[in-house]
Amino acid sequence: MLIAAGGVGCLLFSSAAMAEAAAVRAAVQTCIEMGCQNVEVESDSLMLTRMINKEYAIDATLECFIYDIGLLVTQLGRVRFMFVKRNGNAIAHIVASHMEALSEYDGNYRMLSVFSSPFQLAFYNTTPNAFTLALRMGLTRSESLFRWVWEANRGNPVGENATLAFGEDGNLVLADADGRVAWQTNTANKGVVGFKLLPTGNMVLYDSKGNFVWQSFDHPTDTLLVGQSLRPGTINKLVSRVSETENKDGPYSLVMEPKGIFLYYKSKNSPKSILYSQLFTIEKGSLDHVTLNVAPDTDEGYAYDISLEYQVANSSSGGNAILARPKYNSTLTFLRLGIDGNVKLYTYYDKVDWRAWEVTFTLFDRDNSIWETECQLPERCGNFGLCEDSQCVACPSSKGLFGWSKACEPEKLASCAANSFHYYKVEGVDHFMSKYTRGTAIKETDCGKKCTSDCKCLGYFYNQDTSRCWIAYDLKTLTKVANSTHVAYIKTPNQ
Repeated sequence: MLIAAGGVGCLLFSSAAMAEAAAVRAAVQTCIEMGCQNVEVESDSLMLTRMINKEYAIDATLECFIYDIGLLVTQLGRVRFMFVKRNGNAIAHIVASHMEALSEYDGNYRMLSVFSSPFQLAFYNTTPNAFTLALRMGLTRSESLFRWVWEANRGNPVGENATLAFGEDGNLVLADADGRVAWQTNTANKGVVGFKLLPTGNMVLYDSKGNFVWQSFDHPTDTLLVGQSLRPGTINKLVSRVSETENKDGPYSLVMEPKGIFLYYKSKNSPKSILYSQLFTIEKGSLDHVTLNVAPDTDEGYAYDISLEYQVANSSSGGNAILARPKYNSTLTFLRLGIDGNVKLYTYYDKVDWRAWEVTFTLFDRDNSIWETECQLPERCGNFGLCEDSQCVACPSSKGLFGWSKACEPEKLASCAANSFHYYKVEGVDHFMSKYTRGTAIKETDCGKKCTSDCKCLGYFYNQDTSRCWIAYDLKTLTKVANSTHVAYIKTPNQ
């Protein structure tokens, strides 16, 4: 079992009694979310009801659930647990089933008692025995997906019997059963007196004066919540998740630099990250910080502006880039750098009972390309493909263009010796790096020689109008353009 700040997180249930206990816990959680005070909980399990009411000794298999229920009821006023000889708790079972199913990345999870609507601390896993301590956003009653908006130990999971302990020295430590420390706040002996989760989704450790000694807002993963900022130094970027099932850093990063917010793609073949897009830039000065902000557009609050607000360093000047303008209260919004490198805003409206989430902004959008089309995403067409109007339309090869499928990939080279390969030409295409990088000002023949002499180069791209050259260590997505002077030369083996 997972022990969290003195509480116990529960195993996925494997018996009828455990399912019943999970249903009761879910029902109590829902009552808290709905702001109830006086609650009566019915169960058709006499044994469970008497255990919760401390009339029976607690069965070891139910201990974690009953402990959680005990912690949760402290957030309510008057609570009664009653045995009813019927299926009177059907609603609770439905709620429990939603709690176990509607989770981002299809992950299994174990809720902890740290809660501030609509946020709650939890452990979740997408592969067996590999748990991440994370912050969940979403309420049970909305019957909508739970999303993970902060993670403590991405890429360094813990197993069963791991512990999360808030020590007397003020340090919060996540450790495996063998004592290996997977994550910690490094706040020992720094005057920490308390630990709480704020309504903004910021988890904080604070001193006797209420000052934050540590806060989760200073340690983002792939998500930026409203009020959260990027700053120069260690808090300057978001990093994507590698896949739905594998929870470690992926190839994409959103980085705050002195002149703006930029997006990069890093592959195993490239010597450095490749710039593929940007959110905004400034001309004068350097950025001091950028904050995700939501504010009513009118006094009546008929619409809300969701923006990235920025401040210029050593200056009173600043500004904002408005990304979306929903016509409802949008304060529960976050910005996410996705697995595919796309940037989206997700807005949660807790006043509705279903479909509470809405994607309110998409940077790379096939339907509304005011910002970017999907063709600018490096892996839109997988390992290789030609993209047009956000669709993968062809698979280039030395024999021409063929219909695209996920199996499309560059032809493999047996050797990087210059006499073992040649190039085939594709006209009217750009590489995803061409739009935001200047390339090198050299002749077309010299561009080819540069690629030929580099074993890692898979092809080169050339703009015949501007005499600019780009060396490609990854081909990925090529974008179809109208200008035939934009050409690509792709390596292919000699037959």
